Amino acid sequence: MLRKLLILTLAMLFAAPSLLADRRKYAWTYQYATIAPEASELELYQTTKLNQTDSWEYRIEVEHGLTRRWDLSIYQIFAQKEGESFKWDAFQVRTRYKLAEPGRFFFDPLVYLEYNRKIDLTRQNKVEAKLILDRDMDRLNVVLVPVYEFFWAPGEPVHEIGFDVGLSYELSYRFSVGVESISRKEFIENAENEQSSYLGPTISLATGSIFYTIGYTWGMTDDSDDARVRFLMGIEL
Repeated sequence: MLRKLLILTLAMLFAAPSLLADRRKYAWTYQYATIAPEASELELYQTTKLNQTDSWEYRIEVEHGLTRRWDLSIYQIFAQKEGESFKWDAFQVRTRYKLAEPGRFFFDPLVYLEYNRKIDLTRQNKVEAKLILDRDMDRLNVVLVPVYEFFWAPGEPVHEIGFDVGLSYELSYRFSVGVESISRKEFIENAENEQSSYLGPTISLATGSIFYTIGYTWGMTDDSDDARVRFLMGIEL
């Protein structure tokens, strides 16, 4: 019985490709992908930040394809710190647009724009822009993502720049392993700048109309969390 179960599991992992349009091979790093026109997907995130006092963030995202190149997402974000109550933390709107057809350039380019508003109105608004540069070389994937974030109102404006890198290898159409690097540097007028960097492995599994991705990163600077863990699940609607 155990042997049959093992054979069935391996057959699911190495069989036909998944039909998911927005299969995520990385837990933090975005790729060159949008949802197909009129299609929708539900994505559930759980992120744990490990420190002397741990904290958790939960995201519920619904994304919808507008055209072959363009999609839109709405998030509801919840958070909890160790010893504190669970709360509704923010809402977020995100859009992605493919700048060219795949294969036209050495890297496939995509623009990502995001607006985040905290429920606590004493906390700042945030906009984020990313240029996603993605390349597939047979089963190997490389993605480079320069990032810019701007926080404003209330308080002094804050600028943040970053760079994300993902490298993954597809063992089968359904199973991939990889590594991610995430870095951010914050610029605040008349204040000390902070820099955080993370590095760690990612595993992604797709089966039918569902994918699962989990990533673990270690903090690499004094301003980083000790570690971060993210679990992500996507479900076609």
